Parts: sequence; structure tokens; C-alpha cells
Amino acid sequence: MTTPVLQVSDLHVTYHAHSGAVPAVRGVDIEISRGETLGLAGESGCGKSTLAMALLRLVPPTTQITGSILLAGKDILTMKPGELRAVRWVQASVVFQGAQHVLNPVRSIGRQIDEATETHGRTRAGGVAELLELVGLGARRANDYPHELSGGQKQRALIAMALACDPMLIIADEPTTALDVMIQAQILQLLDEIKRERGLSMLFITHDLSVLSQIADRVAIMYAGRVIEVGAGKDLLRDSKHPYSKALAASFPIIGENTSRRHPQGLAGDPPSPIDLPSGCPFHPRCAVAVDQCRSIDIELRSVGNATNRRVACVHFGVRDG
Repeated sequence: MTTPVLQVSDLHVTYHAHSGAVPAVRGVDIEISRGETLGLAGESGCGKSTLAMALLRLVPPTTQITGSILLAGKDILTMKPGELRAVRWVQASVVFQGAQHVLNPVRSIGRQIDEATETHGRTRAGGVAELLELVGLGARRANDYPHELSGGQKQRALIAMALACDPMLIIADEPTTALDVMIQAQILQLLDEIKRERGLSMLFITHDLSVLSQIADRVAIMYAGRVIEVGAGKDLLRDSKHPYSKALAASFPIIGENTSRRHPQGLAGDPPSPIDLPSGCPFHPRCAVAVDQCRSIDIELRSVGNATNRRVACVHFGVRDG
């Protein structure tokens, strides 16, 4: 069996603030195979970005991380600083959200891409020009500064930086945030084409399920720091099982689907505070089908029927037969 590019087991991420411990990620298990895109979705504050940053230990030093994060079979959490430096950008890199806050305003785009390769002692035959052509900016943009680029062009520059060291895994954290629909579609197509051409794996994080319908092979839904449903991309989006997944899917039209809902629906209430989670299933205060057991037991992910690749953390779905 081929070793997964990324394998995360029982991951817990806890911030420590003046108000006490804040459990942002609680017992997450995810796996990404070579060439696969796993989509991660959920409302703001559910722990998506914390999970993404924890995968490469890009969290404050006071943050507690437990569990295991295996990248190509090596545990990120046991690595010393020198080993970790060799992994970041070289084996796994990040496309951050909000390019205007990531790019250095006083350095040219080409110089910033060069820095990524120089820092990690990597060289590229085609250099910066090849990367800029690859992401559709053109080599002439190497001497431009961030303020000379549009929002979509800045995102393309971030993608070029993420690809500079030829990583095997890209972590894309809300890479289409604040972009208009046309530019968003172009960025999604670009990421998908590069992934397929290079055999990359990708963790694509968003709050918008309509985006995942275009790019994800599998989808994991997060709520209150936990994954509450996971399955094949379009199957999960068309036929969500968990009540929260259903509500989330109903909030967005699915692009390209003739049966897309014309009147997206909302979800009453707000996500719980991570420092004051309700007992049992954290979704039960907002759930229309909650029963007494939901208020006392937080169900773990378990298989649905005979589907080995579909798992749901809900009392209404039993363990796979056999």
C-alpha cells in the first residue's frame, strides 16, 4: 500500500490565552493520498485555518499540539527546528489567504519568489520566469511590486511562491477569498491544472462548498474543532448526511449543477465558543433532529451503511455492517 502524503491522527491544537485554554482543533483524523485534493469546509471559527497552520507548526510557540502529523511518513511534531525548516516549502508549502497581507510591499515579486528558493538552498532551471509563466502572470511581472498587481494577480504570485521549491503537498487556505467570481474560477482552474500536471496533493480550505464541488476529490466538514463528515467530493455535497453538512450545503448553490437550489438557505444560531462547548454533540443546540443521546454523547466518526469511504459523526447513522 502506498504511504499517504499526509496522515493526521488524533490531532488536538490548544491555544493558551489569559482567559485559559482554548481547544481550537479536537481529535482530527485526515489523510491525503498522492495527487489527491482534500477539501476542508466549515463556518468561520470552526478550526480550519488553525488545522492548516498546525500541519507545519506555523502556530504560536505557546500553542499545544498533540497527536501525530505524518508527512511522507515522518512526524512533523517530533522534528527539531532544522528538520522542520527542511520540510516547510520543500515538501509542503502554503498558499495563504489575503495576498495583500502576505506579500512584502517593498520587494519585487521576482525577488520574493527567489527568496523562497534561496532560503532552502533550492535551484530551478527556469527560475522565476518559468514560475511566473506557469501561473499565468508572465515573466515580465518579475520586477513589479505588489501594489502594481490586481487581487487575482497577487494570488497567482502566492501560488508561484508556493511552487518555488517543488513541494509534494500544497495547503491552500481560502486562496480565493475576496476575489470576484470570474477571477475565483480562474484561480481554481489554475490550481487544478497545476496539481494534475505535477501530481501534487492539496488540502484546499474554504467556507464555500460551491468551490469544493469544482476542485475536491474528497471533502471533510468541520464543526467546533472536529471533522463531523467526510466522503467523496460531489457525493457528499449532493447527499450530505450530517444535519450540519446538510445545512451548510443548503447555504450555497453548486456551480454547474442543473438542480442547484435557487434560494440558498441559512442556519439559525451561531457556532459554540471553543471555551464553552455544550455537552454531547456540539451541534445539538442548532439541530432540528437532535435526540436525548445527542445532548450527552459526542459521537465519533463512523461508517455509513456499507460505504467504506463515507463517515459521519452523528447518532442517526450506524456503524458499517460486517
